[in-house]
Parts: sequence; C-alpha cells; structure tokens
Amino acid sequence: MKKSGYLRNYASVLRLLAARGHRVQLGFLKIDGIFPESAIKKEIKDMAGASYFVAPKRIWFWKKPAEFIRVLQTYLRYLDPHYLNAHKLRARAADMLLRPVSWLARVFVSRNPDRIWTAVKFLRLFESCIPLDPAIVKFFNADRPDVFLVTPLIDLRVSQLDWLKCARVLGIKTGLCVASWDNLSNKSLIQIEPDAVYVWNEIQRREAHELHHIPPAKIFVTGAQCYDRLFARRPSTSAAEFRKKVGLPADGRYLLYLCSSAFIAPREVEFVVEWIDRLRGSSDPILSDIGVLVRPHPQNADQWHAVDFSDHENVALYPRQGANPIHGSSLNDFFDSMYHSSATVGINTSPMIESGILNKPVLTILTSQFTDTQNGTIHFHHLVDGGLLSVGQGLTEHLEQLSRVLTDRELYETRIKDFIQSFVRPHGRKTECTPIFVEAVESLARSSVTPSAPPPPWRALVWLVLLPWAAVSYAVRKLKYSLRSEAKRAQPTSTTI
Repeated sequence: MKKSGYLRNYASVLRLLAARGHRVQLGFLKIDGIFPESAIKKEIKDMAGASYFVAPKRIWFWKKPAEFIRVLQTYLRYLDPHYLNAHKLRARAADMLLRPVSWLARVFVSRNPDRIWTAVKFLRLFESCIPLDPAIVKFFNADRPDVFLVTPLIDLRVSQLDWLKCARVLGIKTGLCVASWDNLSNKSLIQIEPDAVYVWNEIQRREAHELHHIPPAKIFVTGAQCYDRLFARRPSTSAAEFRKKVGLPADGRYLLYLCSSAFIAPREVEFVVEWIDRLRGSSDPILSDIGVLVRPHPQNADQWHAVDFSDHENVALYPRQGANPIHGSSLNDFFDSMYHSSATVGINTSPMIESGILNKPVLTILTSQFTDTQNGTIHFHHLVDGGLLSVGQGLTEHLEQLSRVLTDRELYETRIKDFIQSFVRPHGRKTECTPIFVEAVESLARSSVTPSAPPPPWRALVWLVLLPWAAVSYAVRKLKYSLRSEAKRAQPTSTTI
C-alpha cells in the first residue's frame, strides 16, 4: 500500500483472508496520520498470521530516469480525446514535466490516440530496460509470496511501480486492487500490466480496458468491498441527540453539506456561504428554515478554521478541524451525520456515494468555479449518468430540486437504489463484496503466472543514454541526504534535570 490509510479500504478483506487460513503480510511505503502504527497493530491484532512492515526509504540509482518515463506516460494519457475537457487534470500532470517536454509531447501526438499509445509503448520499452531495484529484489527473494497485491498504484509519480515490476519479473502472481471510484480515470496509467485487476463495477471494467488497455480476461468485477460496513450499520445516536451534539436545534430537519478535497474545491468556503444565503432567502419556507450541517473534508479543513456561522441561524460546522471516518467516534459521527440528514449536497466527493447507500437524496450544483473538477473529470459523470446525483444548473435550479426531493421520496428513491446496485454492489444489493473479492484473490493464487516480457536486445544502449542522468541525480540526492543527516545530528538534544 502506498500509505497506511488505505488499510481502511481493505480491512474486511484482510480479516477474511486471515480467517480462511492465509498468511497476510502488509507493506506500507508510508505511515500516515489516518492509520498510525498503533491503529495498524490494533487492526491486525486478531488476524492470525498477519504482520506488517514499513518499506525503508530508498535512494535508488535509476529513480529520476524512471520517474520521468512514468510521468511522461501519465501526461500523454491526458492528451487523449477522452480528456478533451480535463484541463485541470492535464495541467497537474504537465506541472511535473519541463515545459519544453510537455510542448513536444503535445506537438508529436496531436491528440491522436494511435500516436499516444505508440509513444506510451515506446516509453514502456525504455522502462523495461531500467534495472530492477536490488533492495526490492532482495526482499522478495527472502520471503517470496504466493500473491503480491498492490494499491492504489495510480500515484502520479508511480512510486509503487518498482515493487510491481520486480514481482512480475521474478514470476510472482500480481494483482492491482482499485481503491476508489475515480482511480482509473483521473490519476496515472497502469504502466505495468499485473495478472489481475480488481474493479468495483462494469464502468471500471470498461475504463481498465479502454483507458489502460488491460485485457478483459484480466479484469474482475468484485464490487466496492470498502462500503460493506455501511449496509448493515445503525446510528449511534438518536436524531435529536446528534443534532444537539453538532450544534443544531434538537428538533427539525437538516441538510448535510459534504465538502470536497483541496484539488476539487480549493476555495469552497465562499461557495458554501453563498449557498446558505440563497437557502435563507428562498421563498420556500422549508428551505429558508431548514438546518444546515457543513462537514469539512479532512484533507481540506484548514480553510474552515476561522469561519464563523454565528450570524446564520440553524447552521453548524462539524467537525471544524475535519476527521477521517475510520473507526470509533469519528466513524459514528460521519455515519450519523448522513443517516439523520434529509438530503446531502456537495461538489464532487466520495461521501456522496455513501449517502446514496443510505438512500438519501444527493444533489450538486454546476458552477463556473468548479467546472474543471466536475464536468472536467470523467468520474463525476459516473454519478450523474448513473442517476445518483440531482444536478442543478446553478443555484436557482438547485433550490427548486431541493424543494421537490424534500417533499417527494419517489423522485429519487428508486433511481438511487438502482445506482447503488450497479455501481457499488453489482452482484446484488444484499450480496457482500468482501467474500467475492477474497475468492477472486484465491483464484489468482491457484492460477498460472503470465510471463513478463523480456527487455529489448538494445537494453545496454538505453543504459548508456540514461546513465549520466541517473548518476548525476543519484549523487545529488545522496549529498542532500547526507547534509540532512548531518544537520539532524548537529541539533542539540534536550536534557531533563
């Protein structure tokens, strides 16, 4: 896993694998604040045979040439006609390249899919020429797994690719676990083909094939196992108790506004304030009086620290500092906020799907402020076209939609249930996804390995071309690392007397 936070997406899978007698070893490139080591230990405590490790930081000789080849492939994907309106996604990838490089790429491919994939295949030949990381090879040789699973793999710099590459070359069975609904459409390409790709639904199956050129026989639809826990969950509070806890009147209904990430909505406060003002100014007494609970995104909460809603009646901000709904009180608060709401509103965020699981009406507003991260992304249209979202062309239409859904469940109930069954639980709304996922992994363990293609015969020539670049960048990184280490050693240590 890229970060320990991804453990929340696969905890149910790991528990079931362990319960079926499999030895599970977790590896993390980084421990994050979402799942610190104490939480990891608690999570795996009752999993027989489960263990974890944190991969040591590497100063790999070939890092910079490999990173360039991988980032350039990612940029090329955003020149495909599929991404014609994805201006912000394209700019994000371009920012990781020198301007002359991105300009030459645009001129060469000219939005021609055949040229794009010819260039990608050429870059992948270069990738195959780059030597394996000896530290990772040593790790796999010391404790060779039956199956190596990786998630999410779609980081723009593709830091996990070295692990997948080594596993493939060493003949270890490999699988990519697609962690979220947007992963196949708005991040990196799958640059090394694993033996299996596990996706949520038929939409992601098409994306894996059409956008990443993964053979259909290697793609398995397992459903969204990360949401299994929501289907049978019950609230930890009564509606009145929860409203009182977050600072709303104990009686009455409320709307839940679900904030988005910094990439999707970097300046969301101004929009939310305008939205609340329009609610309060509505001629519909239901909207003008209804409560509003604003829930900041955990990675985009700083902008809310100084916000004061005291001059807005029946409006609350909770939790102000944001919270990742992993377990305990944070998960209870998150679930209860959706469960007790009358409707949810947002720009483009995963909790919209979770609200749909609870069969809440989910609404969004199209504005020029968020065009690039709504209509400019492929994954947003999955929610629109699939029927989850009621989409307002501006605040006026949005308020009209709100008035209707708050008084007529038939306008959304069947539509949202159909979306959840096709997008989250494609094997049936009452069928848990975790056992299906585990059985797919067990099937991979029983299958034969697809041999990794050998590097081209002109591999040595590529080494000669890339060697000076690799050597200089390696020396610079070694020097920086040494200077940082010296600085840390030079820092005085505090002494308690």
